Amino acid sequence: MTILSALTRLYDRLEEEGKAPEPGFSMEKVSFKLSIDANGNPMSLADIRSLANDKPMPRLISVPAPVKRASNIKPNKFWDKSSYVLGVTAIKEADTNGNDSMVGIQDERTKRLHQSFIHAHLELIQQANDPGLRAFRCFLENWTPEKFEKMNWPVDALDQNIVFEFDDGSGPKYIHDRSAVKELLGSSDENPETEKICLVTGEIGPVERLHPSIKGVAGAQSSGASLVSYNDNAYESFGKSQGENAPVSQRAAFSYGTALNTLLLRRATQEQNQFQRLGNDTTVVFWAEAEETETASFHELLMGQAVSPPDDQSETNRLRAMLIDVTRGNQITDPQLDPDTKIYILGLAPNAARLSVRFWCPGVFGSFAENISKFWEDLEIEPQGWKGLPSIRSILYETRVKASTTPNKTISPLLAGEIMRAVLTGQPLPRTLLSSIIRRIYADGSTSDRYTDGRRAAICKAVVNQNLCKNRSQSHFEKERVSVKLDSDSMIPAYRLGRLFAVLESVQSSALPGLNATIKDRYFSSASATPARVFPLLVKNSTHHLALLKKRDDGRLGHWFEKEMGKIWLGLDMDMPRALNLEDQGRFIVGYYHQRWTKTDKNESKNETNAPEQTTETTK
Repeated sequence: MTILSALTRLYDRLEEEGKAPEPGFSMEKVSFKLSIDANGNPMSLADIRSLANDKPMPRLISVPAPVKRASNIKPNKFWDKSSYVLGVTAIKEADTNGNDSMVGIQDERTKRLHQSFIHAHLELIQQANDPGLRAFRCFLENWTPEKFEKMNWPVDALDQNIVFEFDDGSGPKYIHDRSAVKELLGSSDENPETEKICLVTGEIGPVERLHPSIKGVAGAQSSGASLVSYNDNAYESFGKSQGENAPVSQRAAFSYGTALNTLLLRRATQEQNQFQRLGNDTTVVFWAEAEETETASFHELLMGQAVSPPDDQSETNRLRAMLIDVTRGNQITDPQLDPDTKIYILGLAPNAARLSVRFWCPGVFGSFAENISKFWEDLEIEPQGWKGLPSIRSILYETRVKASTTPNKTISPLLAGEIMRAVLTGQPLPRTLLSSIIRRIYADGSTSDRYTDGRRAAICKAVVNQNLCKNRSQSHFEKERVSVKLDSDSMIPAYRLGRLFAVLESVQSSALPGLNATIKDRYFSSASATPARVFPLLVKNSTHHLALLKKRDDGRLGHWFEKEMGKIWLGLDMDMPRALNLEDQGRFIVGYYHQRWTKTDKNESKNETNAPEQTTETTK
């Protein structure tokens, strides 16, 4: 099923649930309502913004669908900004104390905007007999911009969206919600098009020439961007213009545009369930398709939690247990959980005035649950790098330049899409992720943070093992894979060198406490890339550090470090590798992390000859 047809079917469900506007309408941000009486006299201009947050926020109201405009003058029907509706816009003006304040004026352009609003509506409702429309016509004929200041209306209304309200005796109601207005809008067709077969629904109907604008995609224009558009002759053929090149009916275009805009609305419930942002410019929406509305909503909630796990540990445990049951085919106790429920995941990115599809992943919940569970399993490491389940967003955060004033903008735009696609489809994580993580480790130097080191080591482990599993036989995989916890028996040279480096660092830190820079700050990147050039120098220096340690506390700590180094050396060849490739650098990092942060079993330590009474920094 294509993206547009899946979104069209979603709209039918949203409309049935009352979560999407009816055809011809759109959910838009509105800040003020203008109440008028039967003679069209303005009664009040009321602020309807929500005060739930620190500052007033516009309300989302179903209004007639907005027109497409850039610099052109074209009014919306029965609502618009103050420059169109009242002929007044805001400018800054210094008061008597020299402070800037907002005042309303009418410049030449604002005058043209207001006149276009009046002429368009007078022509539309000239034959209307509805009381609300008659009152609206009287308002348009009698209103002058000078009245705004005389009526002492709030300057906050300037350049905000305004709707009209009228009370015909049955209670106040927005004019655009009156049945007469809906009939009028439904019967009006400014540009009738030739009926053709719709490529989305297969039905015959008028073709949409300009597809709807999509709002809410990170990095795209605030006025909206087009998912389908033809802006140059090079993209047109056979003399057809705009939407005629790929006929989509007006009904289907409205349906997919409204469904997508509804998913992108920044409501609290939708941000938790069906809306995610990855990196700097990738916006992800997902939805479920099922016979029962409750079933679809339940799986949308689960997918939202799977992509971005909750902070609450009990919720996290419940989520993982549920996904494991689906993955292993265990008996499912929750009657709403159905592994065969269809799931659609769409990733969008801005491209000037248009949108690019970063990825499109249709599938069933069971497959996604299996792939996400495998993703969590591949990222397991001991000691743990995450306090809960890792999210895809947290993987990307480890590639940021944290010293930047805008760290999120330093995340590779393409990497977000590649990682999301890999996780959802069960493919190996991209090698570009491994190179990005290693580059950040080298650039950041010593973090002295177990969680930061652990997260990055876990990512290296996951990428190395996933690509190894893809490219090698089972026997090679078992021999070269990186383990979850410290593996003293592993014979992988790069892994053992990482462990050796951690011991050498701890020897230096123990012998010379209070150093401003350890060997990790100076030699980590070169040691993990070209060990044959660096390790001879590090080992030579460690002999002096061990000599200092042996002179303290009966030499127990020095002898213990010397024994640890000896165990690691036993698994290394005399000739060290001259250079390590990208995967081996990842193994080096994991080996360093395991040796650096794994706690030593005190019972085992006490059984060793000359073992120290307490753990060292190496085993912190």
